[in-house]
Amino acid sequence: MKNKYFKHSALVALAVLSLASCKKDKVEEEVIAPYDVPKTYNFSDAKYSSSSSRVRMWLEQNTYAGTGNTGAAALSTTKANDFWNNTNNPFTDATLNTSGVNIAGKITDGPTYKAYFDGLVATSQSLGATVATNGSAGFVSRTATGKIAVDAKGVEYTQAIAKGLMGSLFFKQAVDLLIAVKADATIELQKQHFDEAFGYLAVPVNYDPNATYANTLPAAERPLAWGGYLAERGKDIKAGEVIFNAFLKGRAAIGAKDVKVRDEQINIILEKWEQLAAAAALAYVTSPTTGDVGLGLWPGAKFHALSEGWGFIATFKYRPATSKLSAANFTKLNDIINTSFYTLLNEPGYPKLVEAQGILKATYGL
Repeated sequence: MKNKYFKHSALVALAVLSLASCKKDKVEEEVIAPYDVPKTYNFSDAKYSSSSSRVRMWLEQNTYAGTGNTGAAALSTTKANDFWNNTNNPFTDATLNTSGVNIAGKITDGPTYKAYFDGLVATSQSLGATVATNGSAGFVSRTATGKIAVDAKGVEYTQAIAKGLMGSLFFKQAVDLLIAVKADATIELQKQHFDEAFGYLAVPVNYDPNATYANTLPAAERPLAWGGYLAERGKDIKAGEVIFNAFLKGRAAIGAKDVKVRDEQINIILEKWEQLAAAAALAYVTSPTTGDVGLGLWPGAKFHALSEGWGFIATFKYRPATSKLSAANFTKLNDIINTSFYTLLNEPGYPKLVEAQGILKATYGL
């Protein structure tokens, strides 16, 4: 009996010690020292040169593509490849030429978007003389004096390239990086991935969602790409304020080892960024159907709007697993926007575009 009691007592003691240890560990894990959330992204160890370099490459590439889009110049295949691969010093910003990064190395579905660049190069050779028709690429009037280059379905090449890269490169990389932060083993890795994601948002470190930024400002001092759309299409949903503040709070939480707040802010960024894409897509699939001033006069104006919508809807392919958009509704949106624009715009009452509007509104609360 004595032996039996001894064993029982030992087991009880071990259990008590174990519970005490677990309780102690739990307390230690939950106690987070107070920390400040700054008003700017001026963290002393923040590094995101790779992502910010790709955004500036995107900007210069778009400027080059724009000259061919209007028929003002015939673009070069070699030059397009150099912009894509960062070869032969294509950028006027010399720091980009020596940055060690490029567009091709990080973009998802690269061949799809490079094909639009190649298509623009080919179409640009006529200097605006080839007239676009349903089924044939060429130029179509956007204003009384201006033209744009479109593919056989009416998709404007420059918008497919610009918005396509915003989704398949910037958004896709940001999503992957932010999700990776949750699994990163070290604080340093978390900071690195979080910072790179911030770089793809493309806003100044002292971003003010209520400010108006002049296009003449240096690239580092004004919002670009997604950063520009925070104001252009995201004001009603407070995208700029919500996303920027979540980046500030999330980065501060990483430094403080506050996992709970870190993950909360990552979730906020992912959800609001996707909603921003939806708000932009909704605007562009709606405007050609409402008789906006100017859009009814020139087919190219409507093609331009739908092309932007095409790019933002393409972004949903790279949405996180937590997305509110169902696979079935993504397929519907994708099928609609990949219908020939000539067909979409000639349907009485625009039923397909109205269906797309309904999906975006219902899914994202717009």
